[in-house]
Amino acid sequence: MSKSMKRFCSLCIAVLFLYACSEHKDQEIADLKLPQDAMLYVTDQKPQNNAKQIQKLKEVYLAKFFAPFGDLKPNPNIDEVFWIQTSLKKNLGYSHNLEKFDQKDTQSLLQQMQIETYPNAMQKAIITKDTNVRAVPTLKPRFSKPNGYPFDRWQNSLIFYGTPVLITHYDSTKRFAHIQTEFVYGWVEVSDLALIDSAQIKQLEQSKAFVMPNRDDFNLYERNGAFATQARIGKLFVMAGEKQVWGFLRKSDGHLKMIKLPIKTDDFHSFPQAFSQVAVAGYINDLVGQKYGWGGMYEDRDCSAFVRDIYANFGLYLPRNSKAQGEYGTHQIRVEHLTMEEKRKIIIENAQPFATIFWLNGHIMMYIGRDSKGDIMVAHSAWSVQTQDAFGKREHKLGGVVITTLKPGNEFNGYVSRALTLGDRIKVINRLDQELQGF
Repeated sequence: MSKSMKRFCSLCIAVLFLYACSEHKDQEIADLKLPQDAMLYVTDQKPQNNAKQIQKLKEVYLAKFFAPFGDLKPNPNIDEVFWIQTSLKKNLGYSHNLEKFDQKDTQSLLQQMQIETYPNAMQKAIITKDTNVRAVPTLKPRFSKPNGYPFDRWQNSLIFYGTPVLITHYDSTKRFAHIQTEFVYGWVEVSDLALIDSAQIKQLEQSKAFVMPNRDDFNLYERNGAFATQARIGKLFVMAGEKQVWGFLRKSDGHLKMIKLPIKTDDFHSFPQAFSQVAVAGYINDLVGQKYGWGGMYEDRDCSAFVRDIYANFGLYLPRNSKAQGEYGTHQIRVEHLTMEEKRKIIIENAQPFATIFWLNGHIMMYIGRDSKGDIMVAHSAWSVQTQDAFGKREHKLGGVVITTLKPGNEFNGYVSRALTLGDRIKVINRLDQELQGF
């Protein structure tokens, strides 16, 4: 081989080495430079349901919301209620110090859960502080791998202040109670709930007026100036008179004290409100840029909480899990085995902007329309996307609520070796427009 050829080969190897060793995962993906304004995709500003449909949605939603105060019974399926016990016995995972859990630690948690006595309680209560619902009675995290942050597999969901719950079980320490609702069950700290009596239940259930906040993260205070709770998109409040909502305090004996919290009426809307593209776009825009919160950690939202909290404003009581959301209702189109071009055609012909969600394994996205180039646009809360080229796989952060195409990060994929895009991975197109009309 000639000297010039050797130099050329050496140069190529050096360039390839530098490329392979360069830090790509922190490079901003092109989609994040797109306008983060959902209003750009609104094509119809009119409300899409009438007063009768809205009333029906309200009745169905409130029946599910207040179910723990009614005939809800403890789930008898122990394997379903305590689904986490299998991993506590076999797949131990990693603790917050990034070291593997010891078998003694997980066995101790299993004993603390005292599953053999389930259900050892049946008490009606209400949440008095936005709090985490855990798969095990501990606040410590469990990751599947040492670099598994932020995916704490022991985190189920955030549950809002004012949510009715049924206490079905206590752990051996009495620090944690196992609660059940129509959308989530798991362990919460006893200090974050209060037992409610029949008179208080009647007072809440017989209320005619309910409201939800128009925007996220502003505070409500008691009349003495003490902090009560944060207003959150999708959080339901019961009116307690003109310009007042009911607030909830845990007394020293564990029972509930109801108080009246002053509000500004301009900060809230009557629940449920009429469904419209404009209204959905407004909520999306308020949440764009909010940090990602797996299972509601740090009081932020993951993909399914983002979808659930927005549609709650219109009286849609969605499941908490993304897969269950993809299966909700009766208007799913299954596209798992189709090409991206075939999926695109089906989306264009069938999907309703702001009233359709796309499900793929582990993720849910809201369809909002197409941009000027014809690209399909979605709003979603996502941690990252993965790409791949000849040098391997890379992770690219999205970090929270964003508006993107179906292929964010695709510019980092290789020509031969490439990762599937979000669009490639879509399995279900779920139209919710009929459900949003109360059908």
